[in-house]
Amino acid sequence: MAQPSPPVQSAPMGGPGLLDQGRGQAARVAFLAPLTGQAAQTGQALLNAAQIAAIEVGPQDFVLQPYDTAGSAGGAAQAARTALSQGAGMIIGPLFADSVRAIGPLAQQAGVPVVAFSTDQTVAGGSVHLIGFLVEEQVRRVLRHARGQGRTTLAALLPATPLGQATAEAARRVAAEAGLRVAAIEYYDPTGKGVAQPAGRVLAAGGFDTLLLSDKGLGLQAVAAQLAYSGLNPGQAMVLGTMLWNDEPGLGREPLLVGARFAAPDESGAAAFKAQYQATYGAVPPSIAGLGYDATALAAVLARGGAGALTVDGVRNPNGFAGVDGIFRFRPDGTVERGLAIREVTRDGTVQVEPAPTNFATVGY
Repeated sequence: MAQPSPPVQSAPMGGPGLLDQGRGQAARVAFLAPLTGQAAQTGQALLNAAQIAAIEVGPQDFVLQPYDTAGSAGGAAQAARTALSQGAGMIIGPLFADSVRAIGPLAQQAGVPVVAFSTDQTVAGGSVHLIGFLVEEQVRRVLRHARGQGRTTLAALLPATPLGQATAEAARRVAAEAGLRVAAIEYYDPTGKGVAQPAGRVLAAGGFDTLLLSDKGLGLQAVAAQLAYSGLNPGQAMVLGTMLWNDEPGLGREPLLVGARFAAPDESGAAAFKAQYQATYGAVPPSIAGLGYDATALAAVLARGGAGALTVDGVRNPNGFAGVDGIFRFRPDGTVERGLAIREVTRDGTVQVEPAPTNFATVGY
């Protein structure tokens, strides 16, 4: 049987060439992930994807060395010390914010760049870059899309969780950037209980034509059902979501969510990567696995310039990189800027209605 087409390879999008120093010296990259413990399944999926990238993109002298963090800050710090003592010129991972926080000073002291999977922006900076899907990038994509569709006024109904709070903060910032008025932001118990009161306050605020939700599972079902019961009709407002919906089955069973839109990676690169992963490992990868591929492919591309090209400046190439999850680049503060697509909820799934941009000249959407 024919092999599937390989995923889009991460590569600099034009601009200055790679540094030509350190040739003849192996480019050693440490891959830190929870390979044992409660998050071992996620860690292994990230590593599986990374190994595909190392083979497909890496030069002959590229060395990807896995280290188990066991899912803890202490395990991550020990793994980083070992990796640095063994000559790692770059660190990919770890996964959790406290683990990233634990290795940041070690990498900074060694002058080694880090590309980590956390989505907690407070751990970015210095040598640390976050390749994970940051909530502000998702909110920016959907709110600017709504503004482009002529929407002017935003309301949000969010769970009372750290992620819900971060989503609200991002919504306020992005709404101001995009010229959207914020009519109301309300929070509900993340169990979904007692959602009637905050839903009622959102509807009482009135005048909004855009509604941002950020939940999944039973919480999302409870919110959608309560809003409909309280009098919000399908189509009355453009309902927006985040990437929490990307792997969420049965969204279209709630009439209020049919036609809702959310940010997601472009389907072309993601589909090719999933096919490649499944052909290699006999399993469907979780959405996060693409980050393992992209981070490793970025390192492999830099390594074509020799071990000395594994630098913070190389990671922050302002022209960006093209990966299986779309284009991305790192800001000076270590956070990631992405090109994301827009998907729409249908009765029996989701469809992509707007592709991701292919260069950063159009990421302003």
